[in-house]
Amino acid sequence: MPLHGEYEPSSVEWVRDQVAAYEATNGVEGGTFLDLPVIILTTKGAKSGKLRKMPLMRVEQNGTYAVVASNGGGPEPAWYRNVAGHPLVELQDGAVKQDMLARELSGDEKEEWWKRADAAYPDFPEYRKTAGREIPVFVLEPVKDLIYAAATE
Repeated sequence: MPLHGEYEPSSVEWVRDQVAAYEATNGVEGGTFLDLPVIILTTKGAKSGKLRKMPLMRVEQNGTYAVVASNGGGPEPAWYRNVAGHPLVELQDGAVKQDMLARELSGDEKEEWWKRADAAYPDFPEYRKTAGREIPVFVLEPVKDLIYAAATE
């Protein structure tokens, strides 16, 4: 894992508990939110430099994932600044942990991933209506795939 540093659990109890349960059981416990699958995203704190973990809705296609900075339609979540500042992240999907590189989306690519996100979690369209801001979406690509692609170009 390329992320090194001290892990600081969330100050939000349900987040702390869900991350702990997920990691202890590889997602058997804590692996859903409203009966829909989640992943655990590990980021490096933009200000603190400490490792942070957050359960997020699972949006995946062919080994590439997306994470949506919706915060339930509220203000921008803290993890957004972490990913924007340090795009190398770790994603845990069940028992599988992967190093990923995040890239913020725009335009047609963002619209395509919104369709996938809406299919994975039906509340996202309502969040977009109530947020009063453009909700960022990141695509997460496996680091090993990116290294291979760069080596073969």
